[in-house]
Amino acid sequence: MAGTPRYVQRFDRVTRALNQLAVHAGGLPIAQLAEHVGVDTETLRSELRAYYGAEVDPAFAPNVLNQSSPLRFHDADGEDADPAEAEFVSAPPRPTRDVGSDYVTVGELANIYRAGQNLLTIEPDNDALDGALKALTATVLSGIGTGRSTWLAELAQTVGDALRRRRRIRVTYARAWRPGLREHVLEPYRLIKTRRGWEVDAGIAGTDHVGTFLLSGVREAQVLDESFERPADYELRIAANRREHLVDLVVPQDVRWAVERFAESVEVVHEDTETIRMRAYLLEPVDERLGLLLVVAGPEAFVFSPPRLRDVGIDLARDLLAHHTS
Repeated sequence: MAGTPRYVQRFDRVTRALNQLAVHAGGLPIAQLAEHVGVDTETLRSELRAYYGAEVDPAFAPNVLNQSSPLRFHDADGEDADPAEAEFVSAPPRPTRDVGSDYVTVGELANIYRAGQNLLTIEPDNDALDGALKALTATVLSGIGTGRSTWLAELAQTVGDALRRRRRIRVTYARAWRPGLREHVLEPYRLIKTRRGWEVDAGIAGTDHVGTFLLSGVREAQVLDESFERPADYELRIAANRREHLVDLVVPQDVRWAVERFAESVEVVHEDTETIRMRAYLLEPVDERLGLLLVVAGPEAFVFSPPRLRDVGIDLARDLLAHHTS
């Protein structure tokens, strides 16, 4: 695999160099600064000059350069010197604003990193992206962790490839709300990443049914030498399968997280110090999903409306008990 792209390395070096200069009002020897960022003196000198000497039309990028407070190349006595020969360099306060790093928070960079990892999962040969992500975790995001689930990455790649080639997949699947494993032959229509993880919207071969399957629930997957045609209305079928249903329920305050975990979104209707009433928007299958929510939330949680769903938690608990005692 190719190494980190050179432009990423340059950006990293210049940003680290400018951050060092920001805390040394009198400047630093370029040789010392170059040693700090791990490059030879002349390379760093040319990179600093390039960043602050680039001709960028202010109409297109007004914040890229700050000509009123540029870098100063000077000698040990503070006298200006030719940038090509100067031994010292200094910078104004907050110099990294000129390369954009003051405008991006660590949280935003972490979001960029996660989005990049998601893309890398389905584009494992994207060496430039892989190098950029490694540069992020080696510098400003040091300690965030770089591990990917190899198994899930390979599975997402397999599903994505089958989707592009219009090939059916035989999967062994463990549903979250029912015990045991089931086998399906799927016709993958769409692969997306949600807050629950990677999900595939797929038709079930031999039926008109469209389901949503979490890749984390797939135990085995085999791409078949069987092609399929996506129905013309597949997007409408996906939308119908993902239609949200409103359920009004009450749970103890300390388990409100369970509602947020299983619902697509929630609205607080009323709360006090002990309980909270919430409107939860749930995907199909509502009975099973809500039943699992209520089992997790405990006996003090109950459905306010609709009335027909009030016993789904009891029904699921009874089924689970029967399964685990048989």
